[in-house]
Amino acid sequence: MIRPRSANEIAGIGRAGRIVAHALGTAVDLVRPGVTTGELDRAVSAVLASEGAEAIFRGAAGRTPFPAASCVSVNHQALHGIPGELVLKDGDLVTIDTGCRFEGWCADAARSVGVGRLEAGVGELFEGGRRALEVAIRELDRRGRWSDVVRQVHTEVQRRGLRLIEGPAGHGIGRELHEDPVAGWGRPPDPDFDIIDGLVLAVEPLVTTGDGRLRLSEDHWTLETIDKQPAVHFEETVAVTKAGAEILTRC
Repeated sequence: MIRPRSANEIAGIGRAGRIVAHALGTAVDLVRPGVTTGELDRAVSAVLASEGAEAIFRGAAGRTPFPAASCVSVNHQALHGIPGELVLKDGDLVTIDTGCRFEGWCADAARSVGVGRLEAGVGELFEGGRRALEVAIRELDRRGRWSDVVRQVHTEVQRRGLRLIEGPAGHGIGRELHEDPVAGWGRPPDPDFDIIDGLVLAVEPLVTTGDGRLRLSEDHWTLETIDKQPAVHFEETVAVTKAGAEILTRC
């Protein structure tokens, strides 16, 4: 069941969102050749701790509990990469994804960035990922239904010769990290739902240069592209208000 949030509740989610944005910005500033994915996670964890926020990714249920404060995914790792001793090098693409609970409210966001000197054409993938998120937020602002958002994002991504990965989904967010509704990217999305005032979503399109098929790696968390093509992931927590769609995790 979708629960519309009041202005005060959205403000609470926004306070958590500012902490998530701070943590992501701190980690992104550290991205360079020679840095490990574990160092990026430790930077995220330190910010969350300093703000008195709970790192809600850590301990998330799965075949094994998720061991870190953030997911750090590199190159063809599309989602849920476990940070560790992997050393970033020139040309890598890295996505940092984290969330927190603060004063009882949750927020969630992700950023993809390049490491050092990138190969020609990689900028088009980044631009396609950013535009996918921008189009989704624009369509939320127009109300309608989630299927309208999905249709427009697929159109934008395909126009650029890229593919929107359909498996992973966004989600409602509030007192818990994952709430109703599921905001999937299938055509048609299942479920579909009306965009209403008070709706708060973690909106997270993943875009790749390949065919978009994923498999689960041996760590039981990381989702990677089967064809080894790179993927980018941009995510914001967004509230639909009478004044328009408001990004609660804006850097």
